[in-house]
Amino acid sequence: MVNIVIKIFIVLSVFIFFLTSCASQKDIIYLNNQVNALYRQSKKDEKRFEKSLKKFEEKIKAHESAQKETVKSLNEDKRRLNKDQESIRLHLAQVEADLLEIKDKIQELTGRVEENSHRLKGAIEEDTTNVNAMVSKMKELSSMLDQLKPRIEKVESSLRFKPSVTTKTTGPEKGLPVQETPKKDISTLLEKKLTESETYDRALWLYRDDRYEEAMAAFKNFLTLYPTSDLADNAHFWIGECYRALTRYEEAILAYQKVINGYPKGNKVPSAMLQQAITFEKINDTTTANLIFKKLVKNFPKAKEAEIARKRLRKK
Repeated sequence: MVNIVIKIFIVLSVFIFFLTSCASQKDIIYLNNQVNALYRQSKKDEKRFEKSLKKFEEKIKAHESAQKETVKSLNEDKRRLNKDQESIRLHLAQVEADLLEIKDKIQELTGRVEENSHRLKGAIEEDTTNVNAMVSKMKELSSMLDQLKPRIEKVESSLRFKPSVTTKTTGPEKGLPVQETPKKDISTLLEKKLTESETYDRALWLYRDDRYEEAMAAFKNFLTLYPTSDLADNAHFWIGECYRALTRYEEAILAYQKVINGYPKGNKVPSAMLQQAITFEKINDTTTANLIFKKLVKNFPKAKEAEIARKRLRKK
C-alpha cells in the first residue's frame, strides 16, 4: 500500500512537471492512463489489505476470546483451590485441636499411671509373696506327709488287728472292747493343684458370681503364675471389668489400656476399646470417648463392638 502511494506521488510529480513544461497532449494522456492504472492497483491492494486486516482482527478477537476463557477457567480453578485450601486449613486446625486435647488426656492419664504404678507394683509383689508362701507351705506339708506315711500305715495296721485275749478279774468286770478309730482319707489334707485353664475358669466364675475383689485377685494371681498364657489378655480385660464394676473407673481405663498396648493382635482389643470408651463416658469425658469410638470403628470395622460404637456415636 505504501509503495502504491509512492508511485502515485512520483507520477503526479512528473505530471505536474509536464504541465509546467508545455507537455504534449499525448504525454498528458499517457500520464493520465498511468495514474488511473495506479489508482486501480491501489484499490485492489487496499481491498486485499482490508481483507487481510479483517482476518487478522478476527484472529485477534478469537485469541482474546480464548484468552478470556482461559482467564475465566484459571479464576475458577483459583476459587476452587482457595476453597480447598480453606477446607484443609480448617481440617488441620481441628486435627491439631484434637491432638492437643489427646495430648492433655495422655498427660493426665500418665499422671494417674504414675500415681497408681506404685500401688499396682505393691499389689503384684504382695500377690507374688503370697503365692511363694503358699508354694513353700505346700512343699512343707508334702514333706511332712512323706514323713508321716510310715507311721500312719503302722497305726492303720494295728487298728485292723483284733485281739482275742480275755482279761481275768476277781469281780464282775469284763474286758472293755477296743474302739477302732475311723480311717481318714489323707489326700483330702492337701488342696488339689489347679491347672492353667482351671485357675482361669475359677477367676472367671468369681467374676460372674459378682465377687469382684476376689475375682480381681484371682486374675492377678493367674497372670503371676502364667504371664505368657494365651489367656493373659483376657485376664487383663476381666481385671478392667472388675474395676469398672467397683466404679474404680481410672484403674479400669488403665487395665483396658494394658490389653490394647500389650496385646494389639489379641481378640480382646475391640472389647477393651469399647469398654474403655464407655468408662470415659462414666467420668464425663465424652471427647476422649468419641475419639476411641471412632478409632474402634476405623481399626475394626467388621467387629460387633464397632457396630455398638457406631450406634453410640449416632446418638451424640
